[in-house]
Amino acid sequence: MMNKPKFETTNLTAENVTKIAEIFPGVVTEGKVNFDLLRSLLGDEVYGDEAYEFTWVGKRAAIAEAGRPIRKTLRPCPEESKNWDTTENLYIEGDNLDVLKLLQESYLGKVKMIYIDPPYNTGNDFIYRDNFTRDKDEYDQEAGVYDEDGDRLLRNTESNGRFHSDWCSMMYPRLVLARNLLRDDGVIFISIDDNEVAQLRKICDEVFGESNFIAQLIWHSRQNKDNRNISGVSIDHEYIICYTKQSGQRSFRGTERKTDQYTNPDNDPRGAWTSANMVGLATADARPNLHYDLINPNTGIKYRCPPKGWRYDKKTMRKLIDEDRILWPETPEGRPRKKTFLADLSDTLPGFSSILEDGLYTNTATKEITFLFGGHWFDFPKPVNLLRII
Repeated sequence: MMNKPKFETTNLTAENVTKIAEIFPGVVTEGKVNFDLLRSLLGDEVYGDEAYEFTWVGKRAAIAEAGRPIRKTLRPCPEESKNWDTTENLYIEGDNLDVLKLLQESYLGKVKMIYIDPPYNTGNDFIYRDNFTRDKDEYDQEAGVYDEDGDRLLRNTESNGRFHSDWCSMMYPRLVLARNLLRDDGVIFISIDDNEVAQLRKICDEVFGESNFIAQLIWHSRQNKDNRNISGVSIDHEYIICYTKQSGQRSFRGTERKTDQYTNPDNDPRGAWTSANMVGLATADARPNLHYDLINPNTGIKYRCPPKGWRYDKKTMRKLIDEDRILWPETPEGRPRKKTFLADLSDTLPGFSSILEDGLYTNTATKEITFLFGGHWFDFPKPVNLLRII
């Protein structure tokens, strides 16, 4: 018999309360958490308004939205699909918040990587309600800037916050649900620009944990200078914010190491090698043990100590000489170098640069979209190579 589909998502808030009750049964009564008792059991003091936090009008509702269940389900559409029985791809059309909630049961803790390209809050997009601005009077009233008698409260509010509150409320529950889907070693990449990057970093620090921040990648999005900016500065870049679900995980394997320079012209049995500089970086006063002359034991040629000395002390240098790892110049004016073998390199790859390679322009992506779909369907798409890199 075919299983009857569920038409309501899991109540994540209720599940979290149940988990708290399993650890601290005394703090939960009739499904409600006594937070003052929980804080005291954890040995924490209540600091009230002195605690540091990032907040905005509507934050409580945004937090609650992440755990609120919905009475919806996903409906398969094989008639609109290609290779329904064999494809390994899944395309879901719907409100992204609803979809994230519907994916919780099947994909909880199973996703390796998530990439999202949210509205930038520029006021120029038409697909999403991307200009989340509030009327100042409306914002001041909701933010509690005035008391019940209409008197202005002595609270230092950031008036510009009215331009960000709704955007933050839109992002918060989606990021909470996205984090739930990640594996322990999973990562999330989020495209953003200067309009909301500061707010996004604060939200992600709260949702994923500040210690789980990996990098703020920079990519050259604009190929041609923008002379319309009133500041006189052409903003030619965007960001990709990256967080991992758990700290301590090496989320990037690094970049592939270039090995073209490794050869074996002398048929060394240890394999391919390249020459490496052995000149140091310290003065004689700072590191006197690195300042000495070198003598080729086979020819007797003496090589003067470089002004900044060598990278190795005499003991280490003696070991390199005994292992025949030094390349000796034919004249005393030359500088001895070290043989570095390809086989000696560690498995750890070189680090991934936070500044991505050039050529990843939005106009390149526009051309890709036009080629694939025969038209200009939306503004500022991301190029395929950008996604391939991450």
